[in-house]
Amino acid sequence: MNSIWRFFLCSFLLTLVCSSSFSQTNSLSAQNLATVNIDNISDVEIKAYQTKAIENGLSGDDMLRILKEKGLPDEQINKLSERLVNIKTGTTTKINSDKSSPNSNEKTDRYANKDASKVPMQNVEQDISVFGSELFTSNSLVFEPNLRIPTPAGYIIGPDDELIINVFGFSEKTYNVSVNEEGSIYIPQVGPLFVNGLSIEQAAERIKSKLASTIYKAINSGQTSVRVSLGKIRSIRVTVIGEAKKPGTLTVSSLTTLFNLLYLCGGPSDYGSYRKIELIRGNQLKKTVDLYAFLLKGDQKDNVMLQEGDVVRIPYYTTRLQLTGNVKRKGKYELIEGETFEDVLKFSGGFSDNAFKSGITAYQLTETERKILDINKRQFNSYLPQSGDSIVVGKLLNRFENKLTINGAVMRPGEFQLSEGLTLKQLIEKAGGVQEDVYSRRGSISRLSENNTPQQVSFNIDSVMDGLTNISLKKNDEITVYSILDLKAPYEISIDGFVKKPGKYRWAENITVRDIILRAGGLTEAGDIENIEIARRLNDVNISKLNHVQTEILNVDLSDGPNKNDIVLKPYDVINIRQRSGYVYQRIVYLDGMILNPGRYTLQMSGDRISDLMKRAGGFRPNADTTSMIIRRLIKKNQATEDRERIFSKLLNIGEDSLNASGSIKKEIFKDHENISINLSKALTEPQSSENMLLEDGDIITVENNTNLVTVSGEVYYPTIIPYKPNENLKYYIEKSGSYTQTARKSGTLVIYPDGKAKRIGHFLFFKKYPEVVSRSEIFVPQKSDKNRSKISIGEWSVVLSTLAIIANVIVNLKK
Repeated sequence: MNSIWRFFLCSFLLTLVCSSSFSQTNSLSAQNLATVNIDNISDVEIKAYQTKAIENGLSGDDMLRILKEKGLPDEQINKLSERLVNIKTGTTTKINSDKSSPNSNEKTDRYANKDASKVPMQNVEQDISVFGSELFTSNSLVFEPNLRIPTPAGYIIGPDDELIINVFGFSEKTYNVSVNEEGSIYIPQVGPLFVNGLSIEQAAERIKSKLASTIYKAINSGQTSVRVSLGKIRSIRVTVIGEAKKPGTLTVSSLTTLFNLLYLCGGPSDYGSYRKIELIRGNQLKKTVDLYAFLLKGDQKDNVMLQEGDVVRIPYYTTRLQLTGNVKRKGKYELIEGETFEDVLKFSGGFSDNAFKSGITAYQLTETERKILDINKRQFNSYLPQSGDSIVVGKLLNRFENKLTINGAVMRPGEFQLSEGLTLKQLIEKAGGVQEDVYSRRGSISRLSENNTPQQVSFNIDSVMDGLTNISLKKNDEITVYSILDLKAPYEISIDGFVKKPGKYRWAENITVRDIILRAGGLTEAGDIENIEIARRLNDVNISKLNHVQTEILNVDLSDGPNKNDIVLKPYDVINIRQRSGYVYQRIVYLDGMILNPGRYTLQMSGDRISDLMKRAGGFRPNADTTSMIIRRLIKKNQATEDRERIFSKLLNIGEDSLNASGSIKKEIFKDHENISINLSKALTEPQSSENMLLEDGDIITVENNTNLVTVSGEVYYPTIIPYKPNENLKYYIEKSGSYTQTARKSGTLVIYPDGKAKRIGHFLFFKKYPEVVSRSEIFVPQKSDKNRSKISIGEWSVVLSTLAIIANVIVNLKK
């Protein structure tokens, strides 16, 4: 409701201040202002109303009295009076206005119709290859009319324009007058004045003359001056027709120019002309605009200001061609009558640096087919392209017309200019002369004959440099001067064994054994300096003998001093530094499991055995299995495991899928180590037995926990782990596991003992002899063999027992 009354009050005040007399205002406005809230009116509006009232001869008290007569409450009258005082003293008041309330910046906005004051970016598709289309497709280019500029010279005044008339000097007065529909302005105490269709300069002269002849006589004497400027501006309607992206009638500000309008309509369409845009005013062709003047030179002479009723027509293009290849700006270019390819080249910025500038290729369209034209450089300014032409600018050939190349043993190898009469000697001197290692007996020139057949020309360096041989050079010759170092194989010396940096080193004259040892970082702690072996290559071997000498072996002892017994080495000598005979690395084993003192142990004697180590370990824990132990020993890298997998599969009669299912077993079998099971009790009670093995460096020895369990696996109905029961044989444990399955091979049943040994069921006549079962044993029942499977050969049984021993120990460890 406040917004409605606010609008009502504003209308009333405008009616009041625009009237010619107070009585007229009073008679025209009889509305009730009882519900108006002054807080909803901005300081700018109140000041504007006060200024209008003063211009019409009303004081502030008169305005308040009139508003009170129209029903404005005393409370609002007091607020308005206080606001007028604050405005006079420069104190601003914050108003609580809604979205429709004008803001404090409205007075400074020259344009009244804000919806038409900006030219929006047109979201239209455009062929971006057309030269000039970037003006209408780039968001970074904004063609909006600038409203914050001085009054444009030549601006034509029309209805709804606001003129600001400043009178200063002997008299001080400011008039804000608007042009009405009839094209007149009304100046108080002066009367109406017709200004429609006049330029701003003409209107200023007419206003000045009118004021001088009426109320401001001092204008004629120069004591009073008059300045007329443009305030709020009007909207105009202009029309775009033809090949525009968005033709139609548009409402824009009166400061809008032709370029603003083209941007608003999206520019020419894909078939529209950029060179012949027409501005029609009053049914007559006012101007023909060529956008290329602006695109190429920034010339805005055609960017004229539009007027009410103007029509902009964009015709179809007449001639357009496609320019591709090695030019600075590729694209489609429009031509007008009389323009040649020379003009097109200017439009594109000219040739690129690597362009072939001597000619172009033009592809033209005829009435029935296409044709091709070769245009040379002399025809550029006379060739008139046709519409639809496709012109291609080629690339410069990747070749030189005067290049020479010299490589090899010269001071400055590289590429040089072939000047007239240049000789080989002069070129070598240009390259700084030959190097010290030059092979002077022969050099070569690689060149191409007239039919591009490769040719080779040889020369003697000494003869050329002494002037005895004069060789003329040709374009693209490649000269090679050889070095004696290039013609020899690289001389090297090898040193291996107990040095810090073994490897190959470059041979040099007079290099000795001590020199090469120093290059290799010296001997390691184990290196033997007293017995160094040198293997020397022989060049005159008598290969006709059956047992001929092919390498010379030299032994050197360098222990007597730095200057004794040292020998000079030859190319390709191989030096071998051996380990000192009395030098021995410590051998370390690791003892783990149910031991009183597990950990790392260093072997003291070369023949240390299991029993010796167990004495040092202090004995077993109470729950240790003292009958067996496992030694984990590294396998040599060249030991193959493929046969073990194949035999393992045959033995168990299982396929690859089943083998993969037993992943833990397979993983253990094919590691880079092997497990050795030992009968520990026998090794300790019988030290001379084979069970008391010699220990090796890196052995990991494990004494397991006595689990007192028996594992049953394989072809039984319920593979399980059963508590050990003394005096019970294999049959007892098979029955506890649900007995044999239908696919079980009973005769192949094995008992695998903790020490890795295995026994199977024995037969005597019609009687079966079941093997003894002990604690931590595994009973394994294999599957019946498939007829299609090949049998295990006798030679393969040598691997079976060791494989089964590994399986037994792994399964026992997994079940712990």
